[in-house]
Amino acid sequence: MDRMSNLKLLKALSEETRYKIIEVLLKGEKCACKIPALIDRTQSNTSMQLLKLVNLGILKSRREGKKRIYSIKDFKVCDVFKALGHPAGKILKNSCCMKGGCKK
Repeated sequence: MDRMSNLKLLKALSEETRYKIIEVLLKGEKCACKIPALIDRTQSNTSMQLLKLVNLGILKSRREGKKRIYSIKDFKVCDVFKALGHPAGKILKNSCCMKGGCKK
């Protein structure tokens, strides 16, 4: 395992807004316009944290018309939430949080 990427992932998850974003995306991809309300944050703050997660390689995004859709890119996020005992953790490995299943 790459120690530096693991540290970056853990550091990214240590910030509450980023943690909440990942938590929401564990249930599947979401439009950027929906995420702020789901995590009780401003659009500005959410956008800044989404960009940081994309730059770290944890999330990916795609355009759908005028909308920006975000989803989890790094499957290690599922492992971390499972290890933390997150309620969704029980299903993360069987029904991965990423569209199309886990990619190793």
